Amino acid sequence: MSNDTNWTQWIVTQQTRDIRETDGTSESGTSRRGATAGAGGWLVAFATAMGKLIERVGDALMQKAESIGDKPSAADSTELTVQSQMYSMFLNAVSTALKSMGEAQAAMARKQ
Repeated sequence: MSNDTNWTQWIVTQQTRDIRETDGTSESGTSRRGATAGAGGWLVAFATAMGKLIERVGDALMQKAESIGDKPSAADSTELTVQSQMYSMFLNAVSTALKSMGEAQAAMARKQ
């Protein structure tokens, strides 16, 4: 399995876990509504989960950069560049998704 596949699987796993923690459902999909559920709706739950995930991915990227040291090899530099680009694409995708969902909610609210 390539590093890109591992990285993508890690992001999806973290995203799923964060959304479940935030939206009030358990791993089995059953409701566990509590203090975190319903505070701002699903858009806030999604944004909160994505914020946590972005922080985790950013921390992993920083750890990778720190582990390389002062004299990185070409392979280390390339891997860090790839991870940085994936992080940037992920940030852009989250930003676009939140903007689109927010605009869709606004449009729905206007129709009501």
